[in-house]
Amino acid sequence: MRRDINSNGYIFLYSTVLVVVVAVLLSAAAIWLQPYQQRNKDNEKRVMILSAAGVNDDGKIDFIDGEMPVYVVNDSITVLPMKGNGLWGPIWGYLAISPDGERVIGAVFDHKSETPGLGGEITTKKFQSQFEGKDFYKNGEMNPVEVDAISGATKTSNGVKDMIDNTMRKYRGYFEKR
Repeated sequence: MRRDINSNGYIFLYSTVLVVVVAVLLSAAAIWLQPYQQRNKDNEKRVMILSAAGVNDDGKIDFIDGEMPVYVVNDSITVLPMKGNGLWGPIWGYLAISPDGERVIGAVFDHKSETPGLGGEITTKKFQSQFEGKDFYKNGEMNPVEVDAISGATKTSNGVKDMIDNTMRKYRGYFEKR
């Protein structure tokens, strides 16, 4: 008995089999790629931490597992992770602090969905370099780090400032113990 390939039943069966085969292939590909995706995420994090610290690719990073995550680069530079909110979504970065805990050595920021040319400018060296050399912790007090706003990106600029302020408050005890 020959099936009519134009019948509704045949079209439904063919479509169902095709969808199942494609779903299985996509699931297998996603599972197979997970270790590579994780390795890329870990590498991006490493590059951002070293970049904030002003160190090239062969720097040594130690993770201090305590109440709060802290990274120490080359046994001397403290790097603090930061998370915040921009206009369209999450923003994040790393703030590198000098060995004496008093100055910002560097900062690196990234985002998921800020507007290119506006809020997306937080990823540029021009924006990030404004933090280098700023006072961080002096005479037992944390110093607010000022942010030069990006024209047309007030919400993202305020998000960066809030993110830095929240990070400084969060890590205050860490620097007071030093």
